[in-house]
Amino acid sequence: MFQINDTIPHVLISDIPRILPEILLLVLALLVLGSDIFERWGRTPEAQLERVRSSASLTAIGLGLVFAIALLQSGYIYKLPTDAPDNYFINILRNLQSGGPAGTPIIGAFATDDLTMIARLTFIGAALLTSLLCLDYRPSAHPAEFYALILFSTLGMCLMAGATELIMAYLAVELTSIPLYILAGYFRSDTRSTEAGMKYFLFGALSSGILLYGMSLAYGYAASALGGAVNANNLTQFSRIAELASQGGEGSALLTLAMVFVLAGVGYKVAVVPFHGWSPDVYQGAPTPITAFISTASKTAGFILLFRLLTTAFPSLAGTAVLGADLGGWTSMVAILAVLTLVIANLAALPQTNAKRLLAWSSIAHAGFLLIGLVAWASPQAFDRSQGTAALIYYLVVYTLTNLGGFGALAAISLAIGGEEVADLNGLARRNLPMATLLTLCVLSLAGVPPLAGFFAKFYIFMVGWQSGARWLVVVAVVTTVISLYYYLRLLKAMFIEPPLTDEPLRTPPGITAAVTIATLGLIILGLFPNLILGVISRVQAVAGI
Repeated sequence: MFQINDTIPHVLISDIPRILPEILLLVLALLVLGSDIFERWGRTPEAQLERVRSSASLTAIGLGLVFAIALLQSGYIYKLPTDAPDNYFINILRNLQSGGPAGTPIIGAFATDDLTMIARLTFIGAALLTSLLCLDYRPSAHPAEFYALILFSTLGMCLMAGATELIMAYLAVELTSIPLYILAGYFRSDTRSTEAGMKYFLFGALSSGILLYGMSLAYGYAASALGGAVNANNLTQFSRIAELASQGGEGSALLTLAMVFVLAGVGYKVAVVPFHGWSPDVYQGAPTPITAFISTASKTAGFILLFRLLTTAFPSLAGTAVLGADLGGWTSMVAILAVLTLVIANLAALPQTNAKRLLAWSSIAHAGFLLIGLVAWASPQAFDRSQGTAALIYYLVVYTLTNLGGFGALAAISLAIGGEEVADLNGLARRNLPMATLLTLCVLSLAGVPPLAGFFAKFYIFMVGWQSGARWLVVVAVVTTVISLYYYLRLLKAMFIEPPLTDEPLRTPPGITAAVTIATLGLIILGLFPNLILGVISRVQAVAGI
């Protein structure tokens, strides 16, 4: 039996500001629920619509405030000088920024570093745009629960991004996933939504079981490596597992098996081939704003967790994906998954006639590009690993904005037309030129056309992949990028060349239009001025000796 010593870390009062965004998200979720419960609403359609808009507005305003507070706390826009004079507002800002990116992980389980802060801003921003997409989307019988689930899922994503310990990571995954299962099948009267929710739940439960089994194997390896030593505490921490693995000894096969199960479990969450089977059906059947949220924020959280796990818990198993070297380790596995994802997803997208399903396969394909960033990190050549990290994070931010804009535009169009087929986009430029322009910019960014941010994101990923030695993988990625132009151009052809079914102007809701406009402006700005966030991203020095 292990003897656990008493050096167990505790949460200090000074640690509370470091988790302020998470606390605010929890308070906001409870506030949204309470405001609906304690308010008396009429049963008329007008009263129900006002009830929906009240919950949506409170959620959007609250998320905007939380985003602003997190941005101030980060110090990325303005860092308070140490010699600033004391006054009421300066002291508030000083106390706020004292909880910014710094310090050791809280109780060894939650890191509040730059990676976590960038992830927080991305998730909260994505939730804000999603709440705007839902503002005019569809009245619900229980709107407060709907928006509270979005907030709870966002909280789970923030915890996923900062998790440095197995139990915290698993609980964060479940806090993220369970609300999304409900949201995907929220509209019970819609058979497609019900089917999407059930499929998402079944595949999610399977992936959670696989992930938990892999984590238990990692813990078993750490426990057996100590062999009953008195310092057998903190065995679930990523860094502790890596420390024990670096010492060698027996049990490496057990650790390798743990890594394989963890990679498979998280692979389901981020929808990479061959763990993607649920994705097209769920994306097509779920409410379109929720599809946007699942395909962006949830996937980004999964990739950040996967990055932390592989580079912090399993760096000794990294191996190489460079041809001519001895292939092995998780780098080679990730490279193979990247090739399968890029080829299968782009080919499967070619015959699609449903616009949401087409973008679903596109989303799977982009996961393949993101995997190249992980491969680049573990390059054995003389290569700055931080460049691979920066490319991965920049791509995640750009991808989040692009898919939110693309699915948001489809949500507006489906509300006005009542369909989501590619043919429903016919003649959109003649019926609503501004929305057609916004959707076009999002599609071109997905395709990687300059000067939009999607081009720079792909170029950066290709560059670090090439410099790291995985040139064969970059060649595959470039070829599949050319293939993807065909189905992206089909969307543009429908909007600008095909004749419309009617010349009646197509009106789009203001909330959705605002969200799509914000996302598209972000793509233009980050494409023209990528250094606006690359300087911040370059601060990410987390994980395994970067």
